[in-house]
Parts: sequence; structure tokens; C-alpha cells
Amino acid sequence: MSHGRPPRRRRPMAVNLVHVARARASRMARPQRDQIMTPLRDALAALRRGVATEFEWAQAVTAVNLGDAIESQGVVRGLGGHFKLIDLALLEIGKRARSVGSWRPPALYYEERDLLDMLVDLHGHQVRSLSFGELSRARDKAIVQTRSAPGGRVIDVDHQQGVLA
Repeated sequence: MSHGRPPRRRRPMAVNLVHVARARASRMARPQRDQIMTPLRDALAALRRGVATEFEWAQAVTAVNLGDAIESQGVVRGLGGHFKLIDLALLEIGKRARSVGSWRPPALYYEERDLLDMLVDLHGHQVRSLSFGELSRARDKAIVQTRSAPGGRVIDVDHQQGVLA
């Protein structure tokens, strides 16, 4: 007798749960960290040279949003004030770039260049300190926060890079 409940369905299980748990709990290897940091470094280099696209600017903003989400998780603490300053600088850069209507990469002030250098250092420190699972949770949290913000827009980076390549 089912008592009005649907029959139980079997769910597929991972082949080796110990390996899955170990992979999510261990820190990322250098190639995984480089996969995260290299696009950010390239985007910030383009911003410094004054040739950045709006997509490259958005990559820098994404790093700040991810840094805030990592900060709120409590894994790496004490960087929130720095990320707020960097966020304000990136918002100002975005305003100047869109001041004529369409995107035109602006020249940066030296304070903004210093803050972008700080972004690379701080985000690199966070990425080195996180496990893959912690980074995944922070990424999911940053996506939810961005979607819920007024005017927030989430861009599928993998899809965009395939289109741009």
C-alpha cells in the first residue's frame, strides 16, 4: 500500500563518493587557479592600456563580486573594505566609459591602476586559500546576488568567449 505517496525513485550515485568529497575539499592545483586568474589578469591589462572592452571590464567586476561572496562565507576574511574601494573605482571607470553613450575605454587614474593591481593580489590570495567546493559555493552566491540586484545581469562567460573566439 502506498498511502497516497508516489513510489520511491532511485537516484544515481557517484561512483566513488570519497574521491568526490576529497576533490571538493582540497585546494585547487596551479592549473585550476591559473584558469581563474589568467582571464582576470588579461582583462586588467587591457583596462590599464586603455583598450578594454565592456566584457573585460565586466570580468573585473565579476572578480570583485566573487571576492565579496568569498568574504561573506568567512573562509578568507578582512578584505571587504578593499573590495568596496575597488568596486567604487570600477563603477567610476564604467561611468566614464559609457559617458558618450556607447562603450569607449577610458584612461585610468593612477589610484585606479593601483586598485586594479590590488584586485589581482587579493583575488589571487583568496583563490589560493579556497577549496574547489568553497569556490563553487561563493560563485553560486555571487550569481544569486547579482541577479537579485537592481539592473544586475549575469553573463555566461564560457558562451561569450566561444562567440568572441
